Amino acid sequence: MLSECSFAECSALFMKYDIALDQTQYALLQKYAEMLLDESERQNVTAVRTLPEIWVRHFLDSAYLLRFLPDSGAVLDIGTGGGIPAIPLAVLRPGLSVTMLDSELHKIEFCSAAVSALGLSANTVCGRAEELARDKAYYEQFDFVVSRAMASGSMLSELGVPFLKVGGNLISMKGRTYDPAAERFDSAAAALSCELLPVFEYQLEGESKRLIFVHKSAETPAQYPRRFAKIKRAPL
Repeated sequence: MLSECSFAECSALFMKYDIALDQTQYALLQKYAEMLLDESERQNVTAVRTLPEIWVRHFLDSAYLLRFLPDSGAVLDIGTGGGIPAIPLAVLRPGLSVTMLDSELHKIEFCSAAVSALGLSANTVCGRAEELARDKAYYEQFDFVVSRAMASGSMLSELGVPFLKVGGNLISMKGRTYDPAAERFDSAAAALSCELLPVFEYQLEGESKRLIFVHKSAETPAQYPRRFAKIKRAPL
């Protein structure tokens, strides 16, 4: 675990995983970390309560996604909460067009304030994914949809895949407790005309991590996404 969260210490941590971190990016992420801690006194934007933990559990975890993302492209973070992984991605790879989506207004207001304070060009949207996925402004507009522990695999797939362009990928960030049978990514992918790619397993500072990739190989069948009550009651 980090001790002082200095630039030297944080950049060395990132370099262990072949992730570059310059001083400007460090300063922006440090400011964002302080905003997260301050906001957590008012609302639950993060359960992490120290700067070292934020750097490891939030920023490093988010930054690991960069090896699977291009230098440019449209990325949607569903259930972004306090902006993880979206804001670290926007800081570390400014060529990406990042959009944050959450149904809780107070969280999106915080994300908007963070984007403004950090001088980022990322977008924030408050709304329900199952409704916005049918809006022409968002339907099939993204190259990647990312999410960290927002929902089960089946629910996340049904909510997220309609936002993807054909050829795009949904990336779900899961931990050591990931259970393929319970998550049902495979059955959801089949119903949504998608392909479930091999799970990517890795270790991050002693923690077991998994990335689940759902590749959109054809247009989403018109009946999806269903109303949220039905998604919850009868998962794919």
